[in-house]
Amino acid sequence: MQNQSEPLSIWTRFALHNRGRGRVPPEQRCRGSILLLTVILLSFLSVLLLLVTNSIMLGTQSRESLRTSVEMLYIAEAGLAHGQAFCVAHGETSPLLAKQEEGEELSEPDTEAPFGVWVPFGQGEYWIQAFRLGTDAQPFVKKDSGILLVATARLDGEGRRRAFLLLDDPPSCRSLAWWEPD
Repeated sequence: MQNQSEPLSIWTRFALHNRGRGRVPPEQRCRGSILLLTVILLSFLSVLLLLVTNSIMLGTQSRESLRTSVEMLYIAEAGLAHGQAFCVAHGETSPLLAKQEEGEELSEPDTEAPFGVWVPFGQGEYWIQAFRLGTDAQPFVKKDSGILLVATARLDGEGRRRAFLLLDDPPSCRSLAWWEPD
């Protein structure tokens, strides 16, 4: 310890002179940490908002895709029903259904037949193809004759969905099987 009579060094005097001046009052000590916490909280809320928005958009897209897919399935089923109704009404008398070669696509003989043209239905349209089955269908179907209807649906000119219907030979044209390809 220094004696009172000895002169103090300049650094010691400076330190004694500025003893209370460099300190931050207690009420102002947290100002920097509050700003930091605010920035962190805003960043967290921004990320959370982004995740919620992404989730909502994904749900909307998924819902719209499902709605479109189901609507196209209904359109394809309407095409199959139209083809089956034509078969029941004109099966025995229609040259289209009566005398075709096995495995050959049935072509449209007149404007009454719904085959080979896009038929409007609802907000979409369907295209029906008919094939006479022969012995080459044996591994898939335990039947060597019949008519296979293939309906292709499209909605607003975009996207396509197909459905198949196996019919008995005319005049009954009863449904034997219905399926969708993978």
